[in-house]
Amino acid sequence: MPKLTLQKNTWYACEIIGDEFKSETDLCSYSPIKILSLTPLKTGQRIYRLQFYHANYPQGVQIKDYPLQTIERGKQYLLAQSIKSAPIRYVQIYPITAEWLSNHFQLVPDQSDLQSWLNRHFNQTF
Repeated sequence: MPKLTLQKNTWYACEIIGDEFKSETDLCSYSPIKILSLTPLKTGQRIYRLQFYHANYPQGVQIKDYPLQTIERGKQYLLAQSIKSAPIRYVQIYPITAEWLSNHFQLVPDQSDLQSWLNRHFNQTF
């Protein structure tokens, strides 16, 4: 069974879980992310550097660069843990959908070409 493989210049849904999120209703942060680069760091140990555009972060600090280690990868998700940083964060990444954007951000995107809509909507420059 093929597993989710992150593609450069592609948008995904992301949940970042960590102790700094203390909301009574959510213990994580949700964000559309766009993969900018994925660089293997340790072959065979599933450790890599993930650089991404974090759409739900303040302007000017939206480019993130995390060293991660994959914990599990399924057909529709990737679960990883940050390494070499405090606090420890867990990152879950999966294909983004219009329904997910609507549920978490009250956005109503064009469903016919969601990737293009996200590129236009977030109007970022890399």
